[in-house]
Amino acid sequence: MAFDWTKVEGYREDMTAEEKLSLLENMDTDPNPQPDNDPEPAPAPAPSKDGMISKAHFDKVSKELAATKRQLRAKMSADEIEEERRKQEQEDMKLELETLRKEKTVSNHKASFLSQGYDEALADEAANAMADGDMETVFAVMRKHSVNAEKALRAKILKETPVPPAGDDPNEAKAKKEMADLRASFGLPPI
Repeated sequence: MAFDWTKVEGYREDMTAEEKLSLLENMDTDPNPQPDNDPEPAPAPAPSKDGMISKAHFDKVSKELAATKRQLRAKMSADEIEEERRKQEQEDMKLELETLRKEKTVSNHKASFLSQGYDEALADEAANAMADGDMETVFAVMRKHSVNAEKALRAKILKETPVPPAGDDPNEAKAKKEMADLRASFGLPPI
């Protein structure tokens, strides 16, 4: 398709190539020029100190956006509406598929952690972190599990250790034998 020079403002039949190039460089390329009598859009109010805008302004902008969407939908043809609906359904399905895949991954990882003796909360935290690719959290949870497992092992060992009988000294027989050997070496009678 050839360029139509007759639609360019300021074009003359006798222009040279340099003049045409200069004319193109200075040409306004806005396809939808705004009329000069249109008022400027109202500036957005400055956010408050906490970075929030007022509810009234938010509601006004929401209403304007809804009205604009309704106008666009009214101008769209039936095919365009069907295409938009199909795209929205496809995006929803992709989002649901990603969610289900993540849930399955988390579930598999959690089962693995539980089978290794992790408690429920630590297994859940580690599985979610692993699914998100947050290895720092995974290693932190592994350290917590290691500390908890060591504490549990120590408690089990202490629980299973028999209590010595009251009043008996397990080292008393050994001490008596050493004393008898010492007295015998000095030639003294045993006690």
